[in-house]
Amino acid sequence: MNLNILFKDYIIYNIIAGIIFSILYMLVDGFAKYYNLIYGILIIGIAAWSLGRYTLNKIEDDKIRSGVQAAWLLVSFALGYVSIIYAPVLSSSIQITVVETILSLVQIVWGAILLGMSYKNGYSIIKV
Repeated sequence: MNLNILFKDYIIYNIIAGIIFSILYMLVDGFAKYYNLIYGILIIGIAAWSLGRYTLNKIEDDKIRSGVQAAWLLVSFALGYVSIIYAPVLSSSIQITVVETILSLVQIVWGAILLGMSYKNGYSIIKV
């Protein structure tokens, strides 16, 4: 499959994930409530910015470079989210924690695979 399409799908997934994290804001209390809202808005912002850059670039290499940058940022933030998510686990239900964990792990694994594929094709965050 084309690397451009994979990055576009990944960015769209992250917009949806950001919306879900923002919705989880209403379902939890305490620290997790505000953390989900801020993380959701951050993910939506990064993904929307990346989607804009992706659609404005006409050259395939530039699209892949913007996808590499987006994936690198999203994977970095998702790793940070997973490392902090278990701190407020007592103030949240197990179902919400499971949803948050699954969404974050999909972000991490999918993004890491895309980054690996990109690096194999000669794209890296250093070169972009």
